[in-house]
Amino acid sequence: MAIITLTRQSGSFGDEIGMLIARRLGYTFYDKKEIEKRIIAKGLPKEEFIKFDERKPRLLDRFTKNRDKYLNYLSMVILEIAQEGNCVIMGRGAFLFLNSLPNHITLRFVSTLKERLNHIKEITGITTDKVALKLIADSDKRQAQFYKSCFKYDLHNHDAIQATINTALVPPDMLSEMIVAGVKNNLSEQIENAGKKRVDELILAQQMTNKLIFEHGLHIDELWISVEDKKVLLNGLTSFHATVERAITILESEYAGYKVESKIKCVQDNRFSKA
Repeated sequence: MAIITLTRQSGSFGDEIGMLIARRLGYTFYDKKEIEKRIIAKGLPKEEFIKFDERKPRLLDRFTKNRDKYLNYLSMVILEIAQEGNCVIMGRGAFLFLNSLPNHITLRFVSTLKERLNHIKEITGITTDKVALKLIADSDKRQAQFYKSCFKYDLHNHDAIQATINTALVPPDMLSEMIVAGVKNNLSEQIENAGKKRVDELILAQQMTNKLIFEHGLHIDELWISVEDKKVLLNGLTSFHATVERAITILESEYAGYKVESKIKCVQDNRFSKA
């Protein structure tokens, strides 16, 4: 069982290659439509999904909890797909949610502007280079802004990508065969079992996050929880030490056997503390 995540420049044949990989491995291919369907089924309104999905949030949205809510829904859906296994996931920041999985393979597809331009014109029916170029430029900008705003990640540095492939140099059919062979030849039972354990821990961490933020309404900004071998580590920002103590109490009482440690920073507002 491998978990394959992909990102691509528009017009780089990324979706076509992803579907070929999934078909040859007998895996399920998850694109925007399938992820959107799962997120909306969990309760996020469609207009909220559209507002944040692979685009830069509007100015006002950055000062609300809506973006964090979207990311929590997105994270849970991506993790549940990974738990099901045997999947190829396109975009949506999936490679960042899953980067600690030992059975996770992440690739980025790029291409020359000429090839991208030709492919965009072919699949959209656009006849002029000017219109196609604008479509490509707008797509690249939205994608870069989404990763920067939601993940603080520069999509151009490829730090979290295992391989970046220029699809202009290898035909999609041949490229998919090469990737499938690599997956089959390098995935062991030991790696698969370690991956299953890790994804279970990631899902538990997301459930804990949702419990503190949505069920108990704790005000902890940028809350990030990690779980590993019955140890829970909390990170984030809050205004009161009592909020941290309450978070620890909630998790240790509701998740028996787990030891909770906090590295949440308390930034108290002392504006009204002067006599």
